[in-house]
Amino acid sequence: MVIDFHTHCFADALAPSAIDNLQKKANMTAVHDGTLGGLKAYMAACGVDQCVIQPVATKPSQISAINKWAHENMNNQAIFFGALHPDDPYFVSTAKKLKETGFKGAKLHPDYQRFFADESRMMPLYEALRDLGLVVVLHAGVDIGLPAPVHCTPIMLKRIIENIPGLKLVAAHMGSHALWRDVEDVLLGLPLYIDTSYSCYALQNADMSRMICKHGAQNVLFGTDSPWMRADDEMRNIMDLDLALEDKEAILFRNAQLLLK
Repeated sequence: MVIDFHTHCFADALAPSAIDNLQKKANMTAVHDGTLGGLKAYMAACGVDQCVIQPVATKPSQISAINKWAHENMNNQAIFFGALHPDDPYFVSTAKKLKETGFKGAKLHPDYQRFFADESRMMPLYEALRDLGLVVVLHAGVDIGLPAPVHCTPIMLKRIIENIPGLKLVAAHMGSHALWRDVEDVLLGLPLYIDTSYSCYALQNADMSRMICKHGAQNVLFGTDSPWMRADDEMRNIMDLDLALEDKEAILFRNAQLLLK
């Protein structure tokens, strides 16, 4: 059993232009065509049983269409999180609708949505998401397709945790992409999840194993950031870590099962 907690795809009509634009920004090549069908076929071929899709609304006007598409396409193989945007004047109502219509969580991307993760205006929004019991996935660290500054750092994540106890928070990319020394110094051991997406390429097995042991394997979720990394390679990377088999299984699927209920 494998659950990929961090994947992306787009509606068929949007996928070609979206993938082309993202490939140019990040100077990367996607491993599938970016459609939902392409994602599901690719994951099945790689041995991934379920994927959690993390949509991003770059402006509030996109929210309704993204969430409608996600709701129409969610099933046992494709588990969609909802799209939210902090500039949405109806943020709390939108979040409540996500909960009522069966979404387990929502994705926020501070860089694409142009907010700093620990801004004071964000705290009531995180509080609302906590009270609704929704999981919050934050892009954390450097986004290679976007310029500085970094909008979500380990110290910002620590401030969120201190201000909003009980929030079900997932910090993507091993806590903060390319800021892993700060992750070890500031973040590991605090009450949050981290996912493994787009990190194994830079972190050696010893680094990954050490960070996971320090944070607790029960707080780590397998993710690929598909379509940007190969799922089969990322699964092998997890299996090669210097961890007990039960910890590897927890990362690959058990933790996600518990978090998603």
